[in-house]
Amino acid sequence: MHFQFTLMAQTSDYKILCISNEADINTLVSEVFQNASQTYIIYSCNVSSMAVDNVETYAPDVILLDICDSPCKAVSVLTDLKSYDEFSGIPVIALLSDMHTVERLFELGVSDFIKKPLDRTELLIRVKSVLSMFRLITGISGQAEELELQSYRLAEQKHQLEEEKRKADELLKNILPYEIAEQLKNKGKVDAKKYRRASILFADFKGFSRLSAELEPEEIIQELSIFFAKFDEIIDQHFIEKIKTIGDAYMCVGGLPLRNKSNPIDTTLAGLEIQRFVKQYNEQRQSDGLPVWELRLGIHTGPVIAGVIGTKKFAYDIWGDAVNTASRMETSAEPGKVNISGVTYNLIEEYFDCEYRGKIAVKNIGEIDMYYVLGLKTEFQDPEDSIKPNEKFKEILATF
Repeated sequence: MHFQFTLMAQTSDYKILCISNEADINTLVSEVFQNASQTYIIYSCNVSSMAVDNVETYAPDVILLDICDSPCKAVSVLTDLKSYDEFSGIPVIALLSDMHTVERLFELGVSDFIKKPLDRTELLIRVKSVLSMFRLITGISGQAEELELQSYRLAEQKHQLEEEKRKADELLKNILPYEIAEQLKNKGKVDAKKYRRASILFADFKGFSRLSAELEPEEIIQELSIFFAKFDEIIDQHFIEKIKTIGDAYMCVGGLPLRNKSNPIDTTLAGLEIQRFVKQYNEQRQSDGLPVWELRLGIHTGPVIAGVIGTKKFAYDIWGDAVNTASRMETSAEPGKVNISGVTYNLIEEYFDCEYRGKIAVKNIGEIDMYYVLGLKTEFQDPEDSIKPNEKFKEILATF
């Protein structure tokens, strides 16, 4: 039997779904949260195969799952919840009386547990604690202090909460640039910024659709992971920020979020290294009788706006005409080459040998001067690596 207890809805409402066959449990949950300082909406349903449908209908922020009355059905509900991407991120608190099942439940994905019979204060504190933790992961600021307070009050969960906080911070840093992640944590938002000079690098693989038809899906993912992991390694060495990957396309930008004047040089050096890696990797694939991956790569320098979009899955992105132009540099390039615009060329010509391609017609933009970068000028090359700067060039870069 389903019933619903609803408080007055506000923009700060939290939604709790209680899945239990015991009417007393449902009543207790409603009473506890009716008197809470925050506003809660409580939904209830029985432990059955229909429970997952209720999760989809109500979209709760947290689930209370009663394991005791029908443990097999409850475990089945939990397993089903974690098998759906859209539900897997919803924290689940298990209500149980048998502590022997705790380890197994955590393996299945529960976030916390409460021992029955339920204590009203503990129920309120545990639910608040879990909600605070998962709100932090989705980027809501100020929850770190709340979690620290909760961990102090719940000494037995202190270690677990600190570990979850560390994971959330690490997650933000993996998704966003360090400076942006810190700003988001401290201020709860990221202000959009204008950059007068940033160098955008686009790369993607020619004939990717054909390769996709020839390779198994697992092999495609494995190959792209190899390439993109190496690209990440290369751009990190040149102070370049990765923006995103879309399918087989890779996008990064130099000169932000920390401004610098060397970004046209940085992205050009990175582009040369990326193309060399692809060439070397293809040589090995050819020797093994495997199809090769041909990479087109383009760079353009210009003004952009950068900021964070999204409220749940954050994305640091850039906008502006320079981004569109950089994309056209890539589509206009030959595989294996580093194609740059005339604007970028004017900023790097003193240090790189380049081949002028002429004015190339670009869709929706017009004719643009384009150049292929051949490599560093001889006087700036490392003696052991022609695309690595020597000490003389490093001293020049240090002045930017």
